[in-house]
Amino acid sequence: MHCHSLRCRLFALLFALPVLSASAALPLQATAPQSTDRLDQIYYGQPHNTYLHSSKLTNWLDAGYRTVEIDVIDNGDWEKEPKGPYVAHGIGPTNSNCSAASNDRLGDCLDDVTGWLDTHSVDVPLLVFVDMKANSDPASAWKPDEIAQLDDFIRGYLGSRLYSYRDLLGHLAPDGNRTGLKNKGWPTIGALKGKIIVVFTGGYLGDVNARMNSARKLLEAQTPAGPVSFLCPDVDSDDPNEISGAIDGISAADSAYFFCGNMNAGDNDQYVLNRSAEYRQLIHQWGAAGAFSSLDYAWSYISVAHGASAIGWDVTESLTNASVFRPDWLTSIPLVGKRRSLPGYFELHTTFSGQCVDVSNSQWKNGTALQQYTCNGTDAQRFVYTAEGQLRPKGDTKYCADVDGGKGKQGAKLNIWDCDGGESEKWAISSAGLFANRAGSWGWCMDVTGGSPNSGTRLQLWGCSASNRNQQFDPRVVPDF
Repeated sequence: MHCHSLRCRLFALLFALPVLSASAALPLQATAPQSTDRLDQIYYGQPHNTYLHSSKLTNWLDAGYRTVEIDVIDNGDWEKEPKGPYVAHGIGPTNSNCSAASNDRLGDCLDDVTGWLDTHSVDVPLLVFVDMKANSDPASAWKPDEIAQLDDFIRGYLGSRLYSYRDLLGHLAPDGNRTGLKNKGWPTIGALKGKIIVVFTGGYLGDVNARMNSARKLLEAQTPAGPVSFLCPDVDSDDPNEISGAIDGISAADSAYFFCGNMNAGDNDQYVLNRSAEYRQLIHQWGAAGAFSSLDYAWSYISVAHGASAIGWDVTESLTNASVFRPDWLTSIPLVGKRRSLPGYFELHTTFSGQCVDVSNSQWKNGTALQQYTCNGTDAQRFVYTAEGQLRPKGDTKYCADVDGGKGKQGAKLNIWDCDGGESEKWAISSAGLFANRAGSWGWCMDVTGGSPNSGTRLQLWGCSASNRNQQFDPRVVPDF
């Protein structure tokens, strides 16, 4: 089989990984969650639009996933239907993979989830993302009162199975807002196991956030007050202040009552992800950044490392295929794991000599060599791994680890250069600790020239091989910067 895609090439590298000594930290591995971890301390791998893939929704739960995403359309008088709105991506109802004989409604999918929970024991709460899609008249879709009615439907349909927004407010009392969440965090997953947490995303494009906020206020007027579902407004990938301050379309005062964000991945979104982890908020991340697809190992590594809570994978299985997407790297990044347990801010240690990747003489200018050097904890040896795959040094983050001349070829030397979005500054990590460069279609990897143990040895590109210890780097966490 020919291997052209990024994912295929990196899988081949992983499969070729040799047995390392007991002292080596590779292959890279996210930490498994413990019952004492809070919900905001873990992440979930999520199949995007779960209901569109595999022959049964519960196949995903059987395979170890603990979150599903279900699209609902504001079509007709669904408020009068005992099983709520239709499940579909477009404007018309469809027969998805839930339990209805023909067209599925939200209640059919929730029946499947609750029926599965009745016969299975799980160690974490299940997350159910309900993504609100517009009907043929988008301007009239998902008005605030309809969002409030959808929340009322969830409350009536799931009842005591829920861990609700109202429950979290009680947990955070007396500060039932973002300040209380940052100070206290969510309950532990041990306390929440077996519960269902429903998250609303989407709505009328162009007015998602304002309508969510108006719906929240309508529900706050009820007794007991507040929604049961978690309303998750859109946040921009380049604006971490939406996590700690005002969300677009919502005042700063009202933003304090939202505990999650829905984010389309984008360049440098690591700052939004890190801010959400710091403030103990949940963040649903979908799409992809830079040269990556959502199914690439490197994209999931970066998402886990910087603090995504639910990581959307654009799976491709059809309804006629009973199988589910299970990436070959689940031993490194399991379907549920500890948020930020892979380093996104790190020193890169060589596994054969124990030295560090270093900006020579801390000279912050174009063309300064990247070398192997004795680890000394300076800013010349600390890097952030960005959403688009750049390695930016702490000493001056306007520079990127780059290839001399920008061409991917055997023996090309590595240096720093102004970050300009070029292919030669994009690096894809593998679970074996290799960094493949985008220039040259990921065929060339960061390499210590000649395998020399000498401090000061220049770094270069060389043909990627997981059996080559010159290319195996151990990322070791350093404080954020």
